[in-house]
Amino acid sequence: MAESLQQIKKRIKTANNIAQISKAMEMIAASKIKKAQSAVEKNRPYAQRVKTVVQKLLTKHGDELAEHVFFKLKSVTDKKLVYIISPDKGLCGGLLANLFLEFVSKVSKHDYVVTIGKKAQNFCIKNGFNVIASFNMGTTFPKYFEFTHVLKFIETYYAQKKICGVEVVYTNFKNRMVQQPITTVLAPVEIDKGFVDKGIHIFEPSPKSVFESLMPYYFEVEFYDMIMNAYASEQAARMQAMNNSKENAKDISIFLTTVYNKSRQEKITNEILDLANGLIS
Repeated sequence: MAESLQQIKKRIKTANNIAQISKAMEMIAASKIKKAQSAVEKNRPYAQRVKTVVQKLLTKHGDELAEHVFFKLKSVTDKKLVYIISPDKGLCGGLLANLFLEFVSKVSKHDYVVTIGKKAQNFCIKNGFNVIASFNMGTTFPKYFEFTHVLKFIETYYAQKKICGVEVVYTNFKNRMVQQPITTVLAPVEIDKGFVDKGIHIFEPSPKSVFESLMPYYFEVEFYDMIMNAYASEQAARMQAMNNSKENAKDISIFLTTVYNKSRQEKITNEILDLANGLIS
């Protein structure tokens, strides 16, 4: 019984240590998500403004841009260039499983894949996807200039007519409780049928020149918005997962403490009975 009690005490200590570690990781994720959520919300009007300008060009001057490579590509292939954005580390609940499920349902083995994040890299290589490049996501808040070079494959592969489109698979941040894996078409740029054109705009020197100079910047703004959403989703999922881990560890500690107390009381009772039997005899 003494050995059993010692084992239970060790398990209680282990559960308490796990609860403390989980609490610390939860607090770290909470501090990161506050900054990430603020950045995502502040960036959305800016990204939306860039989208508005592009849609104005497409809706008003679509005929002039009909042959532009990023608007309508005449390609002989059905291959796509797909970016997948994931965390570098785990411990973020079901986020990775849901992200990879979305990825597998939208991407074929012959598509060109660029991975952002070590988890995506490991998954794609392990499952035989055509990975042409890999980049780390990082553990700190992503900066704009850190990911602009990642988009160089778009222009290169479009110019060589190796692809028919560009898609990005990532986790969209809705709030701290909801993060949804989605696939967004980055190119070719499509006309939004629900777009309402307000105001009068004059594009100089020409709509085509403005569109050509704006597209690389458009891709950067759109992609960075997705990167920030993925980062915020990672922190939110990790905070929630660590909170669940902390609560489960506490429940286990309480249960084991109860078992320990009962076993200890049972041992004391048996010792008293043995002593009483000895005195009687």
